Formats: sequence, C-alpha cells, structure tokens
Amino acid sequence: MKKVKITYWIITVCTLIGFGISAFNEIAHSPATFTQTTELLGYPAYFLTLLGVAKIIGIVVLLVPRYYRLKEWAYAGLTIDCISAFWSQMAVGNPKGSIQSVVVITFVLLSYYLLLRMERGVTTASAATSSRTGEQKAVL
Repeated sequence: MKKVKITYWIITVCTLIGFGISAFNEIAHSPATFTQTTELLGYPAYFLTLLGVAKIIGIVVLLVPRYYRLKEWAYAGLTIDCISAFWSQMAVGNPKGSIQSVVVITFVLLSYYLLLRMERGVTTASAATSSRTGEQKAVL
C-alpha cells in the first residue's frame, strides 16, 4: 500500500505541476498561449481565463485530503480538458500537439487509477478490521 501511495503522489504532483503551469499561462494570457488558443485554435480570449480558473479549482480539489467524490469530478474535468485539447489540435491539423494531450491524459488516468487503488485499500483494510472486531457498518 505504501508503494501505491508514493507512486500516486509522484504521478499526481507531476501532473498537477503541468496543469498549474498551463493554468498560470492561461490566466496571465501569456503571448504563446494566447496566440495558440485564440488564433490557431479559434477560441475566444475569455475562454483562457475560464479554463485556467477551472484547472486551478481541479488542482486544489486533488490536493485536499479526502472528498473522493469531489476528486472524481476534478479528474473528470481534467480528462475533458485533455480530450478537448486533443480534438482541437487534430481539428487544426497539428498531430504533434495532439500527442502531447495523449501523454497528459495518460498521467491523469494513471493518477486516478492509483487513487482508486488507495481508496479500495483503505476500504478493504477498514472492512477487515471491523469484521475482526464484530462491527457492522452501513453501506452507502
């Protein structure tokens, strides 16, 4: 279980650093990000700020302990962001940019998978403890 937890945090922190840099560039309207998003991909300028704020909210949710249901929503949002980036890059004929999206979504999905493994490990361990002590827990 300890290996899974360490691997989860390494993968998750690397992923969130990437999303954090991306969010900063989008909120600050950095010239490279602004040009790519507005001119090459054709999105409106306000979309950058919206996307950057959404990424920051997702990052915060994933760093806060517990709240697994909320974390699932954050992972869903990051996955939708990656799929949208992939689709946008392919639509404008930039397969190199779409490969980057595939790499990022792989990290997001791996982080989510490891979170599920940790959550199930905790649930299994608590179920084993309660069965030894004779406790009954309600399943929601």
